[in-house]
Amino acid sequence: MKLDSRIQIALITYFLCVALTLCIFGGLRLASTDKLLQADIRVVDTLESSDQAHHYTAKLIFSSPIFRAHKDAVAITIRSIDWDLAQAPSFTHPSPDSNRLELISQSPLELGSHIGTLFYSAKILATPLQSTLQCLTFALVVWLVLVFGKKMARKFDAAHPKRAPIVSHSLLDSTNKSLWGGGHTSLAPLTRRDWAFLCASFGLIVGLFIFQFWLGFPGFHIIGDTYGSIALIKDNWHPVFIPYVLELLYAIFGKHLYYLYLWNLMPFYAGLLFLVWGFYLRFRSLWALLLLFPIFIGNIYFQNFVQYHSFALPMLLFCAYSMVLFALLVPVRHPRLLWGAIFVVLFFALLWRHNAIFSVFPISFVLAYVWLQDRGLDSRSFVRSFGKGIALAAIICLGIATIVPKLLTKGVAYPTNATLLHQIAGACVPADDSSCFKQEWYLPNKGWEDVKALYTSNLLNADPLNVPWAYDELRPIPYGKIEGLKRQWILAIVKHPINFLAHEMRFLKAMWWQSPGWIFDSTKLQEKPTHPWHIEASKDFPQNEQSITLSPLQTKIYDFLYTHKLTLNHIYGVLLSLFVLLTSLVLWRFKPKMRSSLLVFSFSASFAGFFSALFIVAFTPVTETRYMSPVLPLGIIACVGLIASLLYTKSIYQALSSK
Repeated sequence: MKLDSRIQIALITYFLCVALTLCIFGGLRLASTDKLLQADIRVVDTLESSDQAHHYTAKLIFSSPIFRAHKDAVAITIRSIDWDLAQAPSFTHPSPDSNRLELISQSPLELGSHIGTLFYSAKILATPLQSTLQCLTFALVVWLVLVFGKKMARKFDAAHPKRAPIVSHSLLDSTNKSLWGGGHTSLAPLTRRDWAFLCASFGLIVGLFIFQFWLGFPGFHIIGDTYGSIALIKDNWHPVFIPYVLELLYAIFGKHLYYLYLWNLMPFYAGLLFLVWGFYLRFRSLWALLLLFPIFIGNIYFQNFVQYHSFALPMLLFCAYSMVLFALLVPVRHPRLLWGAIFVVLFFALLWRHNAIFSVFPISFVLAYVWLQDRGLDSRSFVRSFGKGIALAAIICLGIATIVPKLLTKGVAYPTNATLLHQIAGACVPADDSSCFKQEWYLPNKGWEDVKALYTSNLLNADPLNVPWAYDELRPIPYGKIEGLKRQWILAIVKHPINFLAHEMRFLKAMWWQSPGWIFDSTKLQEKPTHPWHIEASKDFPQNEQSITLSPLQTKIYDFLYTHKLTLNHIYGVLLSLFVLLTSLVLWRFKPKMRSSLLVFSFSASFAGFFSALFIVAFTPVTETRYMSPVLPLGIIACVGLIASLLYTKSIYQALSSK
């Protein structure tokens, strides 16, 4: 069997890259063996001082740019130090993993002074080699999947070519041909009135974007989680993809603190533009401007002032689903560019939150439907092919959500420990079943009774059980890798399913019937960094970006908007998604003439909203209101999709009746 030339090239390139990587790694390892290197020690900062001791930070200026201390690449061992001081200071880390040392000196030292020379040996760690080989293998697998996928798609196209859609009494969706690269005749030519509307609406939406960016510049960022991303911490406690995006932006545009603020605003206003233009171009009605209404919902508008990945994800989803709806409504000249942009936005959304897969995956329903429609498939073949498409989409989403973070992660984090332990306790504490927690898990002097007491006093808070930043005296199990945790979690659910469901229902009630938080008044919005970690993380950025400072005019505007805001309890987003979900199913079942890609879209978006609400509850460690933020935007876009489906059906009936 002869391999495809693209596969041959990929395999040859892969093995050449692997060989080159191994040669470089082996050469560096060999070059570092028995090699004594040196670094100058220079005092760069004062930490604290007292009569007995002076604490300083010293910078190591390595003679070699390659064989230098690096946490994930090079380990150094100090062999000796020649001090230029009468009394040698002590330092805290005998094997530094960076270019910094913390010194303790009995006498004061002058900042910027050279105080000695450090002699060390270096060892190239295997971590870079492993990461490089993993990335090369992942790239090869992705390429092979793309080649085989394209080959299978062509084979499927040859066996079941798409037919030109015909508008008939069956109301088949007439937009599908243009959606995947067909003709552009389904819409009337644009008139001057149409161009005027498009230009005016574009200017209006851009103006609203600029206004909000100006009003809240640079965005509220005094949040520990956000500073973890800003400081480029890549341990994947919070999504590791975000620090890489920021690192790229820092390299291209310089270090600024408003990038994550733009990451909230740009997808939101882009989504509004796609909605307004899509509805106008399809239905030619000025009422399309009403689709700007999400701006007036406080949950969305005011949370966009806050730089948090929990609020950026809903806007990425809003943008992606709006773009898909636009693609269903409007035939475009270059559909591949539009769909390529949609997949890029979905890729970013998938990696912007650990649980984003529950909100992203349902879009595959409408994508598979559009791909298969108008191919002359009988019902059984259509359903079978549709199921295969959904399964493939699930595998791709799961692969991206799991493999990419593993490739990018540096360091180790265990963000699910607390949640799983809390759910085990929720299942087993009411039954007083101590076997659910292994005895070897516990810290010294901790045991089952401590778990029972901790769970009973924290029914809706998993953090005390196993987070690294707090609850040191209460934590019964040391933070880190817990052997057999997932197995014990499954066993606990199987042994005590009623207790587990009661535990989950407690979270569901607290999360669903909850007013949105993270909506600040003007005083809170202008808060300054006070925590040492926050100050340290933001100090290298421009002074005017280290917090929001409102002018008197901005304060008056913000206070007016804040006073007259409309906020919706999370239950409204859940019920809206559920309503559209059930309505779509009923229309599909009992109104066959209404079956179209638009109806499938409304089902996909409502499914994403409602089941996101379920899965958020299922895996939340605390009843944090921000976790529910994707539900309302998805419910809104689902409702808009349902309206589009109804209007489209009406327009088809009118076209048929006029004939």
